[in-house]
Amino acid sequence: MFQETMAVKALKIPPDRIKKILVRGPNWVGDAVMCVPALDTVRRAFPDSEIALLVRSTVGELFVGHPGVDRVVVYEHRGMHAGWRGKFRLAASLRREQYDLVLLFQNAFEAALLSVLAGIRLRYGYATDGRRLLLTHPVAPPDGTRTVHQVHYYMDMLKPLVQEASTSKPVLHVSPEEQVRAACLLQEGGIQTSEVVIGLNPGSVYGGAKRWLPERFAVVADRLIDELRQQDTHSVRCLILGGPGEEELGEAIAQRMDANPLVLSGRTSLGELKAVIKRCHLFVTNDTGPMYVAKALGVPVVAIFGPTDPVATVPYNALHTIVRNPINCSPCFLRECPIDHRCMTSISTEQVFQAAKGILAKRMVS
Repeated sequence: MFQETMAVKALKIPPDRIKKILVRGPNWVGDAVMCVPALDTVRRAFPDSEIALLVRSTVGELFVGHPGVDRVVVYEHRGMHAGWRGKFRLAASLRREQYDLVLLFQNAFEAALLSVLAGIRLRYGYATDGRRLLLTHPVAPPDGTRTVHQVHYYMDMLKPLVQEASTSKPVLHVSPEEQVRAACLLQEGGIQTSEVVIGLNPGSVYGGAKRWLPERFAVVADRLIDELRQQDTHSVRCLILGGPGEEELGEAIAQRMDANPLVLSGRTSLGELKAVIKRCHLFVTNDTGPMYVAKALGVPVVAIFGPTDPVATVPYNALHTIVRNPINCSPCFLRECPIDHRCMTSISTEQVFQAAKGILAKRMVS
């Protein structure tokens, strides 16, 4: 439970004196999702303040209609805000808004420097990346010797600022417009509203090391569809999702399947992706952005982990399972495996199928 009034300790000024807040959000989809509880905490601590979220365009659509944000400011890091001239252009536009406080959930030196150039008087964030002197209120980062869940990492940054008793789970919202667009995509692909939908997310923008074998995704999907059809009570379809550049991967998996999946890889905006994932009864995925979106939408997840550490990103929703084999070189956090990719190749289709089958059985009962 939150206390009725969350005292602003570090700033030593009443919350009602803070009229406009800029929040610099994380750059990656997964990190942005795990930052949501912290963002919601800021809203509760400053209920009368205007809160603007500064994020890259690849993340912004996650927060359309989110109650913790009044508006999203898009950082076009590869467009009009690229290079030093673009940074000064962005800083000038932020300066015109006259923000009272900036909260930096992105840890880069650049984020703090932009805040200085924007003339924001109160600058609050972790003292990382050599930026301590640029912050008016630097916060010591967590002890690097222990692994902290990413949700808690962002929440811990706020501890000197607000009195927080508990951490809620990340929750995303899907707007009515996003639902309509997603429904059109599914209808065009022949998926009916009454059908059970199995979602696959076989890609990873981060790198190939996070990707389980495409042919194994195909085998698991076919087995799950056969399993449900044998129950003779459900019409089942498979949906393959992915970002731009993953179209070929999606088609390759579809061609290996006996069933006829709908491939939407590279065909959805991030907002549409949210709504499409929400339609799934189960989501089988690598450790990548859409996995976190599914978790935050309450969709049952089977997450396949190899080179990354699930301790920092374990799902918060009840219906989930992690499939991972203990390998002596994992987690390595490398983008590409320099040896034989054993952390992923050792994970069998039987392991993933049984995990998915168990979750589906619970989901269908509930």
